[in-house]
Amino acid sequence: MNHLFARSAGAPASRLWSARSRFCFSSGLSTGLLWLMPAGALLAVVVPSAAAHAQSTVQPAPSVVRHTAPTHEINASHDTMPARLSDVVRKPPKATVAPNGQEPTTTQPPARGGFWDNMLLPPLTSRPEAYGQPQSLELKPLPSSLMHQGPWGVFNANTGAAAGFGTVAYYAVSRWAEDWSSLRDKRNRIDWADPLKYIPLNNSGSIYLTLSGNFRHHGFYDQRAMFGTVKKDPAYRSTLRWNAGADLHLGEHVRLYGELMSGQAGGINYYGYTGGRWRSKLDAQQAFVEVKGHLLGATMGAMVGRMSFLDAPPYVTAGSVYPTLPYSWNGLRGYAFWKRFRVDLFDLTLTNNAPTTAFHDQVGWRTRLFGAYTSYAIPEFKFLDKKSQIFVDTFYLGYTLSSNPIASTTSTIAGSTHRDTPGTRIWGNAGPIEFSLGGMWQGGNFHAANNGPKRPVSAYSFNGTVSWRFAKWWGRPAIGIQADAISGGDTRKSQTSSWGNFLSPFVPSAYYLDMSTYIGNSNLIDVGPLATIATSRNTSLLLKVPVIWRNSTHDAIYANPTAAYSFRPQGGYTATMPQASFTWRATRHITFSLDGEYIFASRAMIKAGASSGAYVQSNLELTF
Repeated sequence: MNHLFARSAGAPASRLWSARSRFCFSSGLSTGLLWLMPAGALLAVVVPSAAAHAQSTVQPAPSVVRHTAPTHEINASHDTMPARLSDVVRKPPKATVAPNGQEPTTTQPPARGGFWDNMLLPPLTSRPEAYGQPQSLELKPLPSSLMHQGPWGVFNANTGAAAGFGTVAYYAVSRWAEDWSSLRDKRNRIDWADPLKYIPLNNSGSIYLTLSGNFRHHGFYDQRAMFGTVKKDPAYRSTLRWNAGADLHLGEHVRLYGELMSGQAGGINYYGYTGGRWRSKLDAQQAFVEVKGHLLGATMGAMVGRMSFLDAPPYVTAGSVYPTLPYSWNGLRGYAFWKRFRVDLFDLTLTNNAPTTAFHDQVGWRTRLFGAYTSYAIPEFKFLDKKSQIFVDTFYLGYTLSSNPIASTTSTIAGSTHRDTPGTRIWGNAGPIEFSLGGMWQGGNFHAANNGPKRPVSAYSFNGTVSWRFAKWWGRPAIGIQADAISGGDTRKSQTSSWGNFLSPFVPSAYYLDMSTYIGNSNLIDVGPLATIATSRNTSLLLKVPVIWRNSTHDAIYANPTAAYSFRPQGGYTATMPQASFTWRATRHITFSLDGEYIFASRAMIKAGASSGAYVQSNLELTF
């Protein structure tokens, strides 16, 4: 049963590569950025001193915010209660004009926020896990002090998810996607940690260093885990993760990024910590070089090395919620942004972090992701007197997995697979209507192990969410519906016939469909209501009730797209899963959330050996 709990699609490196070559490449990648290792130790010294300096400095404190738009245009996020303008932007005192007509001076320094000051909170949509939720758009600019996005123009909509680097607001899912260059203007420094975010290394400030860090604790309670297939009941799991990153900008065109990460896992009566993504010694999670510039009227760039990758719909892949370590990829990525069109090209292999020794992660040649992603931003328009923005995305995702078992009538068939997945997605908002509608077709082949037969693949996936934002109601709720149809195979067919099971192996956001991740996005039809409510300016509530069926009753139910359950129930109805998630952003640095779900298994599932049960998760994030 261990394969049911292996959330990573990676595997040990191919036997074609010697142990020596694997070690050399890994060591080169890790030690190539060993100059970044002191960052972790430096943080313990610098953070307290920086905080003390911010509180005790005798110089006049800088202005709180540099306005990027008139104050009447600054609004709160769709996922945040409408704040008073005084809560969003604290204006500096009225200036007095010098008699000689020179620059005005202030009569007194403006106040600076302390550690627990929540007057200037970033949007709740910047929580990484929210990447899988109905993607509301931020159409009016927030102060640059609260948004650290790159120069991506209209693609900074939805706290930056449209740019293809994951959500980027005050902090980002991928920390290298944050742009802290605005701190060159001291009026934008509002936080005790700002001295760590912009450290100039030359007189002009064009060469600077940004330090980042994160500590995360997840606690899990599982009752009848994995539909009762886990004989650990109840299970209490606990995972810890910390990481430290350093982003060195060498002028406008070159930067180096390195990130160290470590993960631990334990608990009481726990289960499922197989592979290297739950427990990992300290290693280089990311280490790459980026070169960028302006060419053909576009902002272009290329990234080479080890990196995170999130340029896909949230129902394909997203920031890691459960395994302690998120996916890490090795290879080449190139991008280009025009005013309303962008393109992303990539060829990546999955990092194998199974080695138990520190700084020995390897390039996982057995799992590969490659393709192209494009997005076109339709010009803004008004609908029902509200600003609207729609994106039309087209993409091709190709991947190869050396280990991808598929279901048979009673068990599974071992083998490898190659998949070609062209698709499109139309998403954004038309007035109060927030939506995401996407479709993918999948071809390729499955090759059974031990020189078994090869069979073609023909599969599909349709995914949609539509919500109406009631902007004048308490909590500004978005109430809507989610539906997905993802094809399955037919185990009755011969082992040379076409296989119809859609494969999405890189773990979509847990908050897209099933918080417990007991059901993977394969061979299913689901439909159900959902709602997001801003219960206060710094809290939000997500509610949803998906009802799930099997798309093909002649295929298995999947714990994840590469692992099938052993039971084969009669009929299609699988389960109903009411869910709730509450998020509290206490400060810019502290976020707490509590998630709950109950899995009501169908009678057919229970008759086949499944069980109903509860799932609860707590999340604490400390970030700078």
